[in-house]
Amino acid sequence: MEPNVEPTRISCVQCAAVYRVYRSAADLAKVRVKCKKCGCVFTPSFPEEAAPAPGPVQGAPAPAPPSPAPAGENHENSFDQLEEKVGDLSRAVYEARQKSPNAIPDTVSHRVSAVADSLVGVKREVSALRRASQDLQSLLEVSNVLNQEHELSSLLNRIMDYAIKTLNGERGFLMLKNPATGALDVSVARGMDEELAAGESREFSTGIASRVAAEGTSFFTANSQGDDRVSAFASVMRSDARAVLCVPLRYKDRSLGTIYIDNRAGAPGFTKEMLPLALSFSGAASGAIENARLYENVREETAKRTNLSRYLSPSIVDDILSQGDDLVLGGSTVECSILFTDIVGFTPFSERLQPDDLIRLMNDYFTLMADVIFENKGTLDKFIGDATMAIFGAPVFDPDHAARAVQAGLGMLAACRDLMNKWEAEGKPTFGMRVGVNSGAVVAGNLGSPQRMDYTVIGDAVNVASRMESAAEKNSIYVSEFTWEMIKDFARGDDKGRIQVKGKSKEIRVCHVHSIQPPRRDVHHVKRSSPRIEVELFAIYSQNGVSGTRQGIVRDLSARGMLLHSAFPAEAGTSFSLSFSLPSGKQVKGISAQVVRAAWMEETDGQKGYKFNLMFVDVSDENKSALSSYLSVMSG
Repeated sequence: MEPNVEPTRISCVQCAAVYRVYRSAADLAKVRVKCKKCGCVFTPSFPEEAAPAPGPVQGAPAPAPPSPAPAGENHENSFDQLEEKVGDLSRAVYEARQKSPNAIPDTVSHRVSAVADSLVGVKREVSALRRASQDLQSLLEVSNVLNQEHELSSLLNRIMDYAIKTLNGERGFLMLKNPATGALDVSVARGMDEELAAGESREFSTGIASRVAAEGTSFFTANSQGDDRVSAFASVMRSDARAVLCVPLRYKDRSLGTIYIDNRAGAPGFTKEMLPLALSFSGAASGAIENARLYENVREETAKRTNLSRYLSPSIVDDILSQGDDLVLGGSTVECSILFTDIVGFTPFSERLQPDDLIRLMNDYFTLMADVIFENKGTLDKFIGDATMAIFGAPVFDPDHAARAVQAGLGMLAACRDLMNKWEAEGKPTFGMRVGVNSGAVVAGNLGSPQRMDYTVIGDAVNVASRMESAAEKNSIYVSEFTWEMIKDFARGDDKGRIQVKGKSKEIRVCHVHSIQPPRRDVHHVKRSSPRIEVELFAIYSQNGVSGTRQGIVRDLSARGMLLHSAFPAEAGTSFSLSFSLPSGKQVKGISAQVVRAAWMEETDGQKGYKFNLMFVDVSDENKSALSSYLSVMSG
């Protein structure tokens, strides 16, 4: 040390440690020094000294003493002044002991050194608190911004931008788990176009990022080139990255993906101390991602509900959405009832009206018809010119579909009659209508193209329903013998004889229904009175019209029916005779059941087969007792 050279104060740009170096500021500004505390290498910089303030003017009043700074302000200057005084004291003690070793006692010299060391420690702690406060402020700002963004793609871009800015990164990427495959896919990247374009995104996804996502722990290295943990990741080794930081994106106990950023060696602020901030940032980002996904789910469900509400009653829409059914192309066989209506005398009615008046009156009529269909838990298939087609018992199965269809038909006739009376009183033209209903197995589902699909049913039963309508008299409802068989115990009607239906070799008997009083129950009531229990029971069954015995697995069970999985096909309307053992050991033998819905299934584990919704038709007292006891115990 040169005693005649004034010491120069320098501060580490990384950890804020303060040193006194006996060299001039001009010399220090030309060299790089290494911090003894954190190892950071930096070139000292010195702010320009302020010009001395002019002295007081002769005769002028003395300036008022400066007001004390508010608490918390100028703490940096306070530390500087204290540090300056302690430094002067340390130098004075040193110079005095140089001239005379006994001039200053050792105890005083040691205490001065201890005070200087403590001051460095205190300043480091204050700097850490200041950084923590700044980090907290940054997180609050980031959280507020991210939680206001509901579009997932825009949100991910914002997260990446804020990650690089907040964590002092130079480049990076964000990966999310693919919900379908579980693989990590790069969703957004910054400054890594060449690496990702070269096909290295897969290397990243199976390397550091996948490890972090799988283990749920963060990863940091200050020197990737000398870190054995990174040597296996060729993409990182080939890059110019030195410091690497990767943190998991987790929401509650679920892994969403990872955020990866890296930096070159010596970049300020990119140290292991950034890990707590990075983890807090990833937590805020994960919550924002989950909120954006929830928003998208709500938007998709709203779109589904809007689409379904065009042809389904609100209660059926709620039922479908609660079950999580997707609007996709495809269908299944189901037993249901189909209703057709048509206007009688539409041509003379329309000729007496202007186009605008015709459209307005027809809208009033169709609105009434749709209301009656929905009131009876029906599905509005379509309006075809002046005709209407509706489905009962699909897509949500209803054991009373035939009764509901006929009740809806009678209600539509009554609503039309009241509307015609109103129009007649207003001097408007009127018309009549006729209704036809048939019940049977059809293929039901979303048919069309991905861009334009409609829920509908196709099959021979639909054609028969159309023929019932065309055979009906004005302001009456005709049903087929298949429908009449299902409602005859609580309906009143006349046998109208047999008619020949196109495509049928045998004539079909037709009934004119005057009234119906079905049992007071609905789909939801049936569900409550017959709780369904999830089970996995091996069953054997025989199928009407097929020789031999078949096997299947009962997946859920109630007093009125079951869900059966089997490798063998069957159509809706097919009769089964089933036997199986309950977990208690009680045997259930020879239950007669009918397939009300049949669909192809392909499970995620690769198993394929058919699933049948079965409705029990004939259950012996002994079987009823066994089922009742088991279901009572299982349902609590």
